[in-house]
Amino acid sequence: MIAKFKQILPTYLFFQGKYRIIFLSAALFLCFDLGVLLPNFLISSQLKEDAIIINLSGRQRMLSQRIAKTILQLQIATQTQKKITSPQDELAEAYKQFDQTLRGLKLGKTVTGSDGKPVFISAIENPKIKNLLTQSEAIWNPYKVKIEPIISSRNKIPQQSLQDAIVYSNENNLQLLNLMNQITTEQQNISNQRTYTLQIIQAAGLCLALINFFILLFHTLKNLTISDNKFQKALNKIEKTQIQLIQKEKMCSLGQLVAGISHELNNSINFIHPNLPHVHQYMTDLLKLIELYEKSHFKVDKEIEIKIFTKLIDLDFIKSDLPQVIKSMEIGTIRSRDIVLSLRTFSHLGETEIKKVDIHKNIDSILMILHSRFNKQLDSPAMEIIKKYDDLPLIECYASQLNQAFLNILTNAIDALEAKQLAESPQISITTKLVESNFIFIAIADNGIGIPKENQQQIFDPFFTTKPVGKGTGLGLSITYQIIVEEHKGKIRCFSSPEKGTEFQIEIPIQVIS
Repeated sequence: MIAKFKQILPTYLFFQGKYRIIFLSAALFLCFDLGVLLPNFLISSQLKEDAIIINLSGRQRMLSQRIAKTILQLQIATQTQKKITSPQDELAEAYKQFDQTLRGLKLGKTVTGSDGKPVFISAIENPKIKNLLTQSEAIWNPYKVKIEPIISSRNKIPQQSLQDAIVYSNENNLQLLNLMNQITTEQQNISNQRTYTLQIIQAAGLCLALINFFILLFHTLKNLTISDNKFQKALNKIEKTQIQLIQKEKMCSLGQLVAGISHELNNSINFIHPNLPHVHQYMTDLLKLIELYEKSHFKVDKEIEIKIFTKLIDLDFIKSDLPQVIKSMEIGTIRSRDIVLSLRTFSHLGETEIKKVDIHKNIDSILMILHSRFNKQLDSPAMEIIKKYDDLPLIECYASQLNQAFLNILTNAIDALEAKQLAESPQISITTKLVESNFIFIAIADNGIGIPKENQQQIFDPFFTTKPVGKGTGLGLSITYQIIVEEHKGKIRCFSSPEKGTEFQIEIPIQVIS
């Protein structure tokens, strides 16, 4: 029977194998829990009742003094012939509460609490307090007999009854007050002892639970260490491969970036450097001509020499060519400046936090950096960039990451156009517009070779690429997807037709949700 029962239930329920320590710890923890919670519940209930008794016994002290005070007030009122109704009512109320509470403490019953609401108190079981209550009753019962005629007489208090009550109060009031004080003190001692017992139980339970926790922790850490040793080598190998691939992707993008910048800066410098010798020669000739004119101011026979030198240096050509040389140098410096500004806009060096940017400026900076790849090659025409920009507000984003995503998509578009080798009109179209007032839409389309249908579901997968070995790592679009979707909480979709082209549609919120 037991063997069949074991076949039905899972093996780990019988504390076997690697689950044994977990179940043993759970069972011990449950025992500790019950061992603390049950005494805590019982003692807490007793402490609550102790608090009620301490409160009521404290009130008894006050009531005994009030009774004595109101009796004296009645004596003064009768002697001065003042109204006795108010002190008589106060005496009746104090008498009623004191008598009711004293009987409740001894026998257990519902009495009026300090807040005026009924409260139940159990009969006192402590022998010492019971003895004190008995002594209190021995004093209170004769006191009651003497007080009752005073309370019941509404118009005129019998002087003898009043005098007897005063005499009895003077003789026994302090003793009654002392007994109430002793009851309160004794009940406080009992409550303190219960509190101390509860603290001991809680501390012991906590210590045992901590010991159990550390045993379980040690066992868990031991198993984790064993598991870590098994997977550490594989994990190190995967991390090493991943770092190499990411670094390769970075270097690939950086290589394209540096190549484009080098080409553009070289073209810009070529506007300036070859013209410098001409500018130098022009300036030398002009300075010499000026010198001759200065000399001719004093010697008229120099006019012939000036005319000869003017012909020799071709002054008319200098006049026409010098402004063009200066203009070429100006164009070159402007282009160099634009390239540097575009690079700065693209990179956002040192900026890793969210900032507001003009998305059009960022795209234009990337187009400037990639300008050399748009120019006409030996075997293909120049690529045409068509920009359809809408009025967009500044957007909050991780600018450097977003630029990396646009660079990856535009680089893929250029590769697709180069692979198709169009005889004419290779185009990249960039469209932007505002969507629902809180999203911007960006579409980047080309008329390149397109993506085969069987590959379109995999283009955002890490390491997937259709490019030849050495041309791509398969991380560009994967990184782009992570930047758009995971970092900026946006969307990216791809629509492609083989031999017709590809379009990437991007939606990102105006305010990135960090």
